[in-house]
Order: sequence, then C-alpha cells, then structure tokens
Amino acid sequence: MNDPSLATFVRLRATLLRNGFRRSPWQVVAFVLGAVWAAGLVAVLGGGLVALRFSAPDVARPVVVGAGALVVLGWALLPLVAFGVDETLDPARFATFGVHRRRLVPGLLLAGLLGLPGTATALLGAAAVVTFSRSAPATLFAVPALAVAVLTAVAASRATTTAAAALLRRRRTRDALVVVGTLLLVSTGPLLNVAAARAGQGLADLARTAATVAGWTPPGFAFAAAADAADGQWARAALRLALAVAVLALVLAAWSAALGPAGTGPSAHAVASARADERHHPLLDRSPSTPAVAVAVRCTRYWRRDPRYLMSAASLLVVPLLLVVLPLAQGGGVGAWPLVAGPALAFVTGWSLHNDVAYDHSAFALHLATGLRGRDDRAGRVLAAALWQVPVLLAAAVGGTLLAGRPDLLPAVLGASLALFGAAVGVSSVASALVPYPAPAPGANPFQTPRGASAATVAVQFGTSAVTTALSAPTLVPAVVAVLGPAWAGWIALGLGAASAVAFPWLGVVQGGAVLDRRGPEVLARVGSS
Repeated sequence: MNDPSLATFVRLRATLLRNGFRRSPWQVVAFVLGAVWAAGLVAVLGGGLVALRFSAPDVARPVVVGAGALVVLGWALLPLVAFGVDETLDPARFATFGVHRRRLVPGLLLAGLLGLPGTATALLGAAAVVTFSRSAPATLFAVPALAVAVLTAVAASRATTTAAAALLRRRRTRDALVVVGTLLLVSTGPLLNVAAARAGQGLADLARTAATVAGWTPPGFAFAAAADAADGQWARAALRLALAVAVLALVLAAWSAALGPAGTGPSAHAVASARADERHHPLLDRSPSTPAVAVAVRCTRYWRRDPRYLMSAASLLVVPLLLVVLPLAQGGGVGAWPLVAGPALAFVTGWSLHNDVAYDHSAFALHLATGLRGRDDRAGRVLAAALWQVPVLLAAAVGGTLLAGRPDLLPAVLGASLALFGAAVGVSSVASALVPYPAPAPGANPFQTPRGASAATVAVQFGTSAVTTALSAPTLVPAVVAVLGPAWAGWIALGLGAASAVAFPWLGVVQGGAVLDRRGPEVLARVGSS
C-alpha cells in the first residue's frame, strides 16, 4: 500500500461507511437526516442558481461571487467552532503503511468530496456553471474554474483543522490563538458596522461592492473568474483562474505540511511531556487523598493541557464579549444585555460536562479495573470543573450587573446563574453515564467528528439542554420578574438558585454514579471505540 491509487481511497471510504452503518444505528440516522437536509438545500439553492442564468449579469455576478466566497470561508472556518471534520479516513491510520503525502493528500481530498457536504457543494458548483453558461466558451471555462473552487473549499477545511490541531498542542501557541481568535471574532461586528456606515450606500450597492472586493480575494478568485468569462473579459478571467489554481496549490501544500513528515496527522506531534505537571489547584493540594479528589486532580490536568478541553474553555470567552460588543456595534449602549452574561456562562459551563466521560476514551477502563465507584467519578469531574467555572460565572454575573447599571439586580442574576449551573451539572452527571456519545480520542484532531456521532450529538445535546432549562424554570421565573418588575423578587431567585446549586449536583452525582456502576462496561464500549 506504499502507492495506493485514488480509487483505493474511494473504496476504503465506502467500506468504512458501510461497516459503520452496520455497527451503529446512530450513523444510519445521521446519514438519512443529513441526506434529506442536503437534498433540500441543493434543491433550493441550486434552483436559485439556475434561475440566475436568466437574470442580468450585474445581478448574477455579485450573488454568486459573494456567496461563493462565503462558502469557501465557511468550509475553512466553521469546522473549527461547529461540527468538526468527518475523519472517516484519519491520516494517522496510514502511518504504518508508508503512504507518501503526495498520494495521501489527493486521496483524502477525493474522499472528502464523497461525503454529504462535499457532494452538496459539488452539485451547487455544477448549478453555478449553469448560471454562467452565457455562451459555449464561457460554459467550458466555468467548469474547471468552479471545480477549483469546490476543491479549494474542501481542502481548506482539512488544512485549517489539521494545522489548528497541531498548533494547539504547543502550549505557547494556544494562548496566542485564543487571543487572536477572540479579537477577530469580537472585531468583526464593529468593523462591518463602520464599513456600512461609511459606505453610505443602499443594501444592493453595498452587496455589489462587497462582491467586487471578494472577487479579488483567495476565496472568490474562482467564482469571479467564471463571472468574467461570462462577461467576455477573458484576460481578467484567465488571470483570476491562475490565481485560484495557485491558491488551491498553496492550501494543499499547507495541508500536506500540517500532516507531518510521515503523513500521520496531528497525533504524530502529540508527544506527551516527559515530566508530569504536578501543579494542582490549591484546594486539591490541601484536600484528603480520596478517590474523588484523585479524579479531580486528573481532570484539572485535562482542563489545562488537553486541546479538546482548551477549545471548550476558550469558547466561553465569546459569550460575555458578544453580549457587549454586538450592541455597541449597532451604535447604541450595551443596555440590559450584560445581565445575561452570568446565566449564559452558567448554562454553558455546567452543560459542558454532559459528555465528559467520552473524552477519557479507552483510559476509562482504569476506572473499571480499579473498582472506582461511579459516585467518586462523578464527584471528581464536577469538582475539577467547578474549581474554575464557578469563579468565572460569578465574576460574569457581578460584572454584568455593574456594566448594565443595575446592581440592584445582582441577587436575581446570581440566583439564575446558580440555578442554571447546578441544574446543568446535575443533568450532565447523569447524561454522561447514561447516553455518552463518541468524542475525538486523546491526541486526535479535536475538531473532527467521530463516525456515527452526529445524530447522537444532536439528540443528547438537545435533550440535556431541555431538561436543564426545565429544572431551572422555578428560579428563572422570579429572576425575570425582578428584571421586569420589583427587584425584591431577585432575593427569591437567589434563595432558590443557591438551593439548586447544591441539590441538583448532589442528585446528579448520586444518580449518575449509580448509572455508571450499572453500565460501566457499556459506557467503556461506547466511548472506547470512537
């Protein structure tokens, strides 16, 4: 297998998908739902692209070029923060076969095209060819141009997630990436607002201006080249197509470099430190040596060093920043939005534990082999998360009320935050033992989605969110009353929230521990096979 053909990668992907259908009913459900969604999307958007064939060129051009550039950007960036990349053919699995990267990269690229997102994008690219089929030469030119666009989109998703996964394993770059990413995220809204204000144009004119600019950017080169050919601007079309091909070559080169010297993927660089990090939380250092504390000590290391946990923690920074930046970007004050920061962070932080056991992967077998009680496992994970999450959400609650100019609502905001956190932790402690779903393995690409996990992810996340909200409702009602009416109702919310912050985690640890004691082998089989 030193020099497999591209057809080998296609057959291998098809075989893995077929075997996945036989092993996991979740993957069948995910594929069917995904196929229905993709078919509907292609039908609607593809029909619109075909209809643009009969519109004026100055209408079709900005729509296709602007939307096309956004699609390429979406392929490159969304897997970093949303659903991840389907690594049915994980590059690390080819390490022992000596497959050269010059063969591995094209094979994986072709395999990526055969998934539902890749197929949908290719079909929409074909519909865009119809949009620019103003003449026979223009049609012939649009086919390779839009093929380059589709290939660039798929390759960009692999390149960005592979490079980011490798960078996140270097401690110094983690902090830099978090800071840079956060600054880019929070500055996008204000920059767009300023640009729109200075443009002084209508929406249509602004869209045309944006599409013109996008046509001279790497994501838009190929689409603009097809549009130029349809307009008869052949010299400019050839120039942009050459630039688009160069961009594709650079993206493939970047992906190849990120795969590592042996094409083994990011996990080749995931070499554990030879010296264990013995720094724990001060409270854990002073705590008695119990099984629950031992689990908490291990989990604190995860939160500090594991890229999968670091991505989850870094995403929490977005919540309060968006609540402040987005209102400011609209030209007004922050209003009452900062009041939501504490409750929102409380929900997200507590809910982040709903699949925590899956991140142990096969290491969870040590819990079963040593006879660790499920209650100790649950308590240790909750303790490790609460040590840093509770101070963060409390600071957000206090800072939000002060920033909104409503310190009188601090009891209501604190009560809602404590209730949401307690309920989310309790529900998560049961859910991670009752319905764990596959997660990226330690050392694997933290942005990938394991096979068969998409439908399970949606179902479990929706269910845990709904139950958490329902359990918090008795506290949220007086908190909302305090915001809309008499502020004294916030003290009722604070009392209920404090009780919820104690009762729900305790119940979750007890009940989740009992479930884990009963289903330990099943949980290991589920999380250890992803």
